[in-house]
Amino acid sequence: MSIIIEAITLQHNRKVFDCGVTELNLFLQQQARQKTAKRISKTYVACRDSIPDTILGYHTLTGYSVTTPPAHKDYKKYPHPLSAVKLARLAVARSQQGLGIGERLLIDAIYRTVLVAQQISAIGLFVDPMTPEVIPFYQQYDFLQADTKDHSRLEMWLPIRTCIEIVESIATTNELVHP
Repeated sequence: MSIIIEAITLQHNRKVFDCGVTELNLFLQQQARQKTAKRISKTYVACRDSIPDTILGYHTLTGYSVTTPPAHKDYKKYPHPLSAVKLARLAVARSQQGLGIGERLLIDAIYRTVLVAQQISAIGLFVDPMTPEVIPFYQQYDFLQADTKDHSRLEMWLPIRTCIEIVESIATTNELVHP
């Protein structure tokens, strides 16, 4: 039984999804599909190929403009806003937590960031962890603190070079499957 990650549609059952965080549940149930249809953001859902209407987890991506460049040697003195991709939400159903679905969704978001960067440019993938407890999840993929001077901000980012390295390393082990 394999897991597929695809754009959200009317066929996906959003109403029963529960990740344990009300804000993330409500977004999926009430806004995700509509925002995807209006091209405000794009939500991708993870499902089993044998039960394609049951959502195991999801992530939402959107365009992002970095007005204060991150403290990175390639961007710190660049005077204009920079384009990036924002991982606006990532959630896994309670019944699926701890089974690697979150990792699969994050890898998918990184892969899609690389695709964007190949077409229109993006300096990387940004995320605002909801709580400090989630930061180690992102750090294991080499996400960096976006503002190294303000430790109260949780925003993190993964430089595009690192995104490309992750995608290339996974592609060589055949773990990344996309149509």
